[in-house]
Amino acid sequence: MREYLRGLKMGLVGLLGPPLLRLLCYTLRIEEMPSGYSQRLFSSGSGVIIAFWHSGMLVPAYVGRGQGIRVLISQHTDGEYITRVIGNMGFGVVRGSSTRGGARAMVNMVREAERGHFLAITPDGPRGPREKAQSGAIFLAKRTGLPILPIGLGFSSCWELPSWDRFRIPKPFSKVVLVFGEPISVPEGLVEEGVEGYRQALEESLKGLSQGAEAIIKGSST
Repeated sequence: MREYLRGLKMGLVGLLGPPLLRLLCYTLRIEEMPSGYSQRLFSSGSGVIIAFWHSGMLVPAYVGRGQGIRVLISQHTDGEYITRVIGNMGFGVVRGSSTRGGARAMVNMVREAERGHFLAITPDGPRGPREKAQSGAIFLAKRTGLPILPIGLGFSSCWELPSWDRFRIPKPFSKVVLVFGEPISVPEGLVEEGVEGYRQALEESLKGLSQGAEAIIKGSST
């Protein structure tokens, strides 16, 4: 009975999640800095590894819908819920993380990049620490040759869940700002000792972009 109820819950999330997310985001004022960046990015066909904090994934999922982006999602239960939702919004999902199924997931993500797909990753997922970048994104960039595109988000009003990442859900009719940073290119010949420097650079970029997005939100509300 427990497995049946779990399966039913998963099914409902997959069925109702996408239309509810679309409805919510339809009410939002989503602003990109630079303006129109995502549309130019996807139309260019130039592959990248899109990176943003785990807590802010809802709006990027809406902005990137239907683009065939391949997303690295953990094998934990919360990852299954995310998979059900974004899988019905035109994303491909590769299951795994730094703790479970990591090596296989890395190989599969590299294959997806070779097929010409955009990739997406939350560097502090799947279990944190919050806003602490892990090195997986750096190894992925090294293996694929794709630059990492960091994105910071700012919310004028949102609900913050009591989860490890303080997951954010923007409130209807609020404003969300996405700030796109400078791509970070990782050399193919990077030695293990050099990984930490790039990891820190990614973490600092994401934090700076997030602070910048919040500053834009505060400035527009005054």
